[in-house]
Amino acid sequence: MNSPAPGVAAAPATPLQIYLGLAAGARAAATLSELQFLICNDSRGLLPFRQAMIFRRDVRGRWRLHCHSGLSAIEETSPYQLWLEALIAWQDGRSAGAIDVDDVPAELRADWQEWLPAGVLVLPLAGPDGEVLAWWLLARDDPWSWPPPPSDPAAWLAELQTVYGHALWAWLRSQGRWRNWRPSRRQLLLGGGIFLLSCLMPVRLSVLAPAEITASRPQVVAAPMDGVVKRIPVAPGAPVKTGDVLVEFDDTLLVNRRQVLEEAARTSGADLLQAEQQAFDEAHESRMALSVLRGKVNEKRAELDSTARQAERLQVRAPADGVFIYGDQLDWAGKPLQTGERIGLLANPEEMNVTVWVPVADAINLQTDAEVRVYLHVAPLQSLAATLTETSFSAQAGPDGVISYRIKARLETTEGARIGLKGTAKIHGERRPLIYLLLRRPLASLRGWCGC
Repeated sequence: MNSPAPGVAAAPATPLQIYLGLAAGARAAATLSELQFLICNDSRGLLPFRQAMIFRRDVRGRWRLHCHSGLSAIEETSPYQLWLEALIAWQDGRSAGAIDVDDVPAELRADWQEWLPAGVLVLPLAGPDGEVLAWWLLARDDPWSWPPPPSDPAAWLAELQTVYGHALWAWLRSQGRWRNWRPSRRQLLLGGGIFLLSCLMPVRLSVLAPAEITASRPQVVAAPMDGVVKRIPVAPGAPVKTGDVLVEFDDTLLVNRRQVLEEAARTSGADLLQAEQQAFDEAHESRMALSVLRGKVNEKRAELDSTARQAERLQVRAPADGVFIYGDQLDWAGKPLQTGERIGLLANPEEMNVTVWVPVADAINLQTDAEVRVYLHVAPLQSLAATLTETSFSAQAGPDGVISYRIKARLETTEGARIGLKGTAKIHGERRPLIYLLLRRPLASLRGWCGC
């Protein structure tokens, strides 16, 4: 077609041209939402109206508002929507056409002036089989004349009604294919038998829980006396040999105490010497004072010997070969410790096991020698085989604060493992019917809720 000459206004589209454009748009709609938007909004080009709405049934068979002209989202429980759905529920089963305020029940008539203008037209959108798939409600200020005369543009609404109904039928048919399926008695019996056999099929119970590679027989490195840590010369996780210094304590207080004791010992020794010299010439009382001075001298010497033994414990040495496991070096420098307070662990890197924390809510009956598979975070595609060796008698707070059972398992191989690595462990339990696996957690929650 030739475009209009410049300066010449294009002729307005005829109702037939608008109808053909709307029909083509309905056939070309890519989604159901796009089709409903076209019905409620683009149809205004054929015949102006104030409001347009599409109502479809939900899964319960109730008529619900699915699209409204000029609105991108619909508020589910608004009074406006509830009133409109009640109006369509009353209209369902009646003949299509214009609705007057005097025709509706009294409970709907009271709110008519608030929600709708005077002219309301309700048209069913049906598929080829005649089933009503949706209701198309049009509202305007002027009353509708239905059926309209042939010269009225509203006459094309009947044609659009058929086009829109077929388009909706094409979309809803594909979505409701399985919803409309009705199984036969033989299919029900066959499906029930398969379901029953599946529920009785034995499956192996299992539980997933966080796990960590730990030392199997570590030696605790503790503070041998009260003091302040000076430094830890060994890096965390570093290998050490027998006799290597692991921890050094600050010796300031001990050196000062030793100096004081040495001065006190010398003073006591001088007093004792003077008393011994005077004991030859003086009376019995001097001999008694001599015994007291000798006791004080022995006391100071004993304190000096104790200080010397404490000085030997200022350095904590490794009792065996292994790796020293503890926290950060800066966290320990300058920290005061009491006798027996734990500093770290000395472990053999070749002797490792798995420590698993199973939450109480996920716990299952576990037997010794149960199979355990460990998936480390550093290698999620590989697993390590382990065997359950120990389970805690009572639950306790785990590293993440969850009340859990502590479970230990022996690694079959240490290849790819290192003390301190974390991951997820899958612990296999006994075999039970599939229905037990499916209903175990719901039944436990139900019992906790009802208390029976």
